[in-house]
Amino acid sequence: MIIPSPDKLVESNVSVLAKFGYKAFDGETEDWSGMWALLKGDFAGAESSSVPDFTAMTPSQQEAAKIYMRRRLIADRFFEECRACQADLYKGIDTEQMERYTLARDAYEDSVNHFGEAREKLEEIMKGVYW
Repeated sequence: MIIPSPDKLVESNVSVLAKFGYKAFDGETEDWSGMWALLKGDFAGAESSSVPDFTAMTPSQQEAAKIYMRRRLIADRFFEECRACQADLYKGIDTEQMERYTLARDAYEDSVNHFGEAREKLEEIMKGVYW
């Protein structure tokens, strides 16, 4: 169960993340094509204005895209944990709760960095650079 944060800034981040496919984990099988449709705009740019749909990608591109999207899902889960820990701080701050929040926040930040690294790798593979 997701506990909404009393912090309005955290909750506004939820709505921003939702624009890029964030939703609380519901245990269902991932819709890779649907998720890619939300994220592929991140790859359109000066070099490539046309980004293929997930089903039009080569097998290696699809695998790199799934890794990229899984990294986003992992970041989403760490965000949920961070959000819950942050909400618990409003119950009364103590050293143990603050440490719990700090650990959750660090894990979330690391996962966002890994998501960025997967994005860079996918971009290389979409350009035909494999090594």
